[in-house]
Amino acid sequence: MERLISTLVFILTFSMTFSQIEKEISNLFEERENRPGAIIGVFEEGKIKYQKSFGLANLDYNIPIMTKTVFDVGSVAKQFTAACIFLLEQKGKLSLDDPIQNYLPEMPVYHKETVTIRHLINHTSGLRDYVEITAYAGTPFENIFTEEMGLDIMIRQKERNFTPGQQFMYNNGGYLLLAIIIRRVTGESIGTFAHKNIFEPLGMKSTFILENSNRVVKNSATGYTKVDDNTYQKKHFYNIALGGDGQLYTTLEDLLLWDNNFYNKKIGGQALFDQQHKKGILNTGETIEYGGGLFIQHHKGQRVVQHTGSWGGFRSVFYRFPDLRKSLVIMANCSDFATVGEFLALIDLMVPKEKTKEKNEKIIPSNAIPKLSTRRLQKFTGLFEVKGQPHLRLLSSIEKDTLMITQLWDKQSYKMIPSSNNTFYRKDFHLVRFVFDKKTGIPIIHERVEVWQTKKVKAYRSTLNIEEFTGEFHSSEVGTSYTIEAFENELAVYRDKQKIETLLPVSKDVFGNNFKGFQFTRKEGEINGFLIQDRRVRNLRFTKKE
Repeated sequence: MERLISTLVFILTFSMTFSQIEKEISNLFEERENRPGAIIGVFEEGKIKYQKSFGLANLDYNIPIMTKTVFDVGSVAKQFTAACIFLLEQKGKLSLDDPIQNYLPEMPVYHKETVTIRHLINHTSGLRDYVEITAYAGTPFENIFTEEMGLDIMIRQKERNFTPGQQFMYNNGGYLLLAIIIRRVTGESIGTFAHKNIFEPLGMKSTFILENSNRVVKNSATGYTKVDDNTYQKKHFYNIALGGDGQLYTTLEDLLLWDNNFYNKKIGGQALFDQQHKKGILNTGETIEYGGGLFIQHHKGQRVVQHTGSWGGFRSVFYRFPDLRKSLVIMANCSDFATVGEFLALIDLMVPKEKTKEKNEKIIPSNAIPKLSTRRLQKFTGLFEVKGQPHLRLLSSIEKDTLMITQLWDKQSYKMIPSSNNTFYRKDFHLVRFVFDKKTGIPIIHERVEVWQTKKVKAYRSTLNIEEFTGEFHSSEVGTSYTIEAFENELAVYRDKQKIETLLPVSKDVFGNNFKGFQFTRKEGEINGFLIQDRRVRNLRFTKKE
């Protein structure tokens, strides 16, 4: 541990004290000798300046994690998928503004709206996420799951989440469709195309997209999930036989070669660099913080280009600070390895003291925090509902001269710190901001790159007849049926006789569970179905069986 800390201090410019650094490293990595672990690497000026592995790649055989260990990095793959599309555009094989139906004629057209390749890349298509639909269907990812199965789910959807270009909503399905477009344009799978045009030219000899569930993966880590303090079980999805949204296997050394391409531009030249770093634009002209498979943001006043991944027992982080010419890579083989906050704490080790105040990260010194009177804070209190998601309600209140936000869907409360007379950020997680309208006191919530509009609502006092929400409901879009039974003032949801959800009343005809909501519909006063609302799927219809 002493060697680890001294090395970090030597290679990085830190804004934290030695004791703070040691504490952060210890929180993440200590005592992982007999557990799944991780590898951490720091790139600087084209070289690996620091690397350290912790824990085991395989618990069955006590194989330690090493530099050459191959990890599934989940959604970090999306930047490679986008790069493949941009390379095809350079070759004149397609245009980003082509309607997707030019290559995917089987995809439905909603309300005569055009979804383009650019929409897929920027997560602004409005299409539903096939991963979420698969979860609602109860399809286990332990079974073989192919590209064709994912496309079939996308085709079956009778509605979209929103008008294309209207908003940002992260969507794995869009990147699956990009992989299929690559296959139809080139006659090659995304794995083959990426190998020929990216991995091989850059010398990334241990990097590939897993498209064959029977493939032997040498030096591969196994993904795990934690059962209790001392027990883990395998979570690795070897049977996912598709690419685009994930399934990228790579090593620390190979990611360095890819990181260097953003500086030396060996593959794709300046054009590829520009495309990957061009922020998406909404129909309103507003830019979003997502480009070509990459989040383009600021962290503590520093430009950062990043993407994370979480899938099948793996978690990964790839943060690049272009102005510092430093990058941080973390690849872990346990799904609960660390929280977002803990990852950010480690990322902070690379960031010097803040030099600017960015509009999306108003982290200000304590002596500069505005002193807002209780009277002014009172204007921002009330019960608010996220538009389009009636199960998401927040209570804003005052405690000891401090604005508090309580999420009614999970009962969690947070202290809010003012950065201006009407803008607050969450004390424990500064990437969440509330911007209150100065006249109405209604907030707009900014969570990383997502923006939630809200409205003020009245408290719900339940007088419902719980039994009228029971029965059997079917969705042709999901291909499954749910049975709903009443239990006191709650609803129990069953699929194939197995209980999958417990729903609590939120408002009139609306029940919820965490970020998932069931919005019941009526015909002539009688319940005739419900719409499922969650973060990546809107208005997914289930119809009551007669």
